[in-house]
Order: sequence, then C-alpha cells, then structure tokens
Amino acid sequence: MSTNPVVSIVIPMYNAESYIRETLISIANQTYDSYEVIVVDNASTDSSLALVNEFSDQFSKLNVIKRENNSGGPAAPRNDGIEQANGELIAFVDADDVWEPSKLEEQVKCYIEDDANLICTNSRYIDEESEFLNKATGEKPKKNRTYGLKALLFRNTITTSSVVVSKGLLGDSRFNESKEMNTCEDYLLWLTVLNKEASHLIHLGSPLVRYRVMASSLGHNAGKRALALRSLMASSQFLIESKQEKYVFIVLFSNLLRFARLSLLGLK
Repeated sequence: MSTNPVVSIVIPMYNAESYIRETLISIANQTYDSYEVIVVDNASTDSSLALVNEFSDQFSKLNVIKRENNSGGPAAPRNDGIEQANGELIAFVDADDVWEPSKLEEQVKCYIEDDANLICTNSRYIDEESEFLNKATGEKPKKNRTYGLKALLFRNTITTSSVVVSKGLLGDSRFNESKEMNTCEDYLLWLTVLNKEASHLIHLGSPLVRYRVMASSLGHNAGKRALALRSLMASSQFLIESKQEKYVFIVLFSNLLRFARLSLLGLK
C-alpha cells in the first residue's frame, strides 16, 4: 500500500454543460492532489466536451474518452473509465455532482490508517442552482460507521459519487450494462463488492458530496417509487448472481419492506 496512492477519478458525462465546470472545479480544489481525471463522454451533443478541455492546464493528468454512441446510462462509461484507470484507488463522481475540498484527503487517510478498501461518505442535496435542499452547513457531522453486506441489502446507503474503492478489491467486478439494470447498476455493484471476503467498508459521517437533485424529481412519489423498485431489482439480481442461500431470507424480507413502501406510495 502506497503512502500517497494515486486516485483515478472517473466521470461519466452526457450533456452536462450546465454543471460539469462546477464538478471539475471541485476536483481541482481538492486538498489531496495525487489523482488523475478520466472523463468519459457518452456521445454528448452539447458543449460539455469543450468545457472539459478548458481544464487541460489545471489537471496534470486528464484523460478524455469519447464514446461514439450513447449507452443509455452511466454504467458503460464508468466501466470504460475503470479500464483506463492507473490509480491504486478509483473514485466516481457524476458530471453534475460536487465534492467538498477535503473529500479525497479524508478518504485516502481512512484507506491508509484504517485499512478500509471501500470508503463512502454522507451527502447533501443541492438543486439546479446549487442551493442546499437540506440542513445548514453547520450541522454536526454524524459518526463514521462500518457495516457489511447484510445492512446494505436492507437499505442502499452508498452514493456512488461518494465512493473511493481500491482497484484490488474491485477486481473484475463492473457495473452491469444491461438495460434492465439501468439506474440500479451501482447498487448491484456495491452489493457484489461487499460480498467479497476482503471487503472492509467505512462510511464517513461528514457530508463530503453535494448530490444534485433536479426540480422535476422533487416532491414526486414517482421518484420515490423508482428508487424503491431500483433497490428491489438490484438486491434480487444479486441473489441470483451470488447463489448463496444464506442471503435468501434477508433479500426476501428487504424486498417485502420495499413492496410495502411501494404500496404506501400508491403503486399497485
């Protein structure tokens, strides 16, 4: 384990001209500077690529990959980025999300000092104008915590834009690119990674990510229903792929809770 590990930052991007600059600025402002940036453009039709190229002088290591055809979701671009990653650690951030300046530094410290190989953080929601949607920034951070696969099966607590994972732990595991898993491919991957014997997750209590929520999804049960269905699909697919009977009851019970939530949200 290096004392100054390189972090490969993978950014899937599609028509993000309104936000990609803010995302890249938040990376440039990191207090930890041993990283490379890998932007995978998913066949954007706006000025996103031109905006990314403006940052070529700010990042000593900037790799821009352009996909000829849109994949219909972030899974394939993320996988492309993983294949190009040279770092000991891999981080993910969506092209409209924002990192706090100390994010990578705190996670790398956790990787080195606590021997964690999957580190995620709490998040705060922002709107399209980058205004906070939840409590004030002076809110006392929650405590760091560790948990395993069983807890994650009950509830998806991992925001992908907050993740730093060691390349060794990730291994050959990748985001599922099938259309059926679109929007739940990240949850499925983190379940798969946590199922590995070597996994050691630490969830930092500080909100080090600003997760953008579009106005169209605010206050609508449709978004909540989609989230519940996404979790249900991912946990069920994990059960099929893992072929481990010991998780059957946990998955069935967690899905029962999700069905109950869907009913409360008006989905028959």
